[in-house]
Amino acid sequence: MSGKVAMVTGGGTGIGRAIAIELARAGYDVAVNYHSSSEGAIEVVKDIKALGREAIAIQADISDILQIERMFKEFGKYFNRLDLFVNNAGITMKSPFLKTDEKTFDMMCNVNLKGAYFCMQNAAKFMIQRGIEGNMVVISSNHYKAHFAEVSVYGSLKAGLNKMAEHIALELAKYKIRVNIIAPGWTNTGASRLDEKERTYYKIPLKKWVEPDEIANAVLYFASDHAKSVTGATLVIDNGALLLSDKMEKYG
Repeated sequence: MSGKVAMVTGGGTGIGRAIAIELARAGYDVAVNYHSSSEGAIEVVKDIKALGREAIAIQADISDILQIERMFKEFGKYFNRLDLFVNNAGITMKSPFLKTDEKTFDMMCNVNLKGAYFCMQNAAKFMIQRGIEGNMVVISSNHYKAHFAEVSVYGSLKAGLNKMAEHIALELAKYKIRVNIIAPGWTNTGASRLDEKERTYYKIPLKKWVEPDEIANAVLYFASDHAKSVTGATLVIDNGALLLSDKMEKYG
């Protein structure tokens, strides 16, 4: 992968951090997008540079199209190519159907679906203008198919994100740009919103959580020649949780 360039949205923490660092280990120079986690993004950039690769951190709120456009302009000042775009940024939160307000709905929709759409559009234009047969990997969730309580907004948006990525894969195929999707389940990111692992094991057949580097290595697979015939595909990484979905889940 040496000489290639990637951009990872939401790359300052969690899954995005693991992806950015693993890409650097594989030889990519990396642009790390962040919204509010500036300290995390700066640390990721330092880690990448310590691996001998180039890296920059770019602040942008991807719910705002003008900020997305600014992000890609800034990216273009540092790098003249984009081989891999990883759409990782998103808002993960529960919201009971009867209590969801418009502000919450719009915030989640603007980041998880609209923001992803226009980030991918800008990434595709950057690749096409430079004749690059690139890759996009969308980090979704097993919620795109599972049915759990209190995620009527989040789950619906992930279903929309998957279908949107499939449509984009179809339209970009003529440019030899491949688009694929990774749908993780519970992932060991250390986020404060997460339950204690053991409390979730009753609905995870393999009785463990996904590690972020597993998702990062799946990104590398999709971006590699090993997957040169794969586009529009969804890889579920959730220790079998989707096999059970919400059996035994409590509904209030």
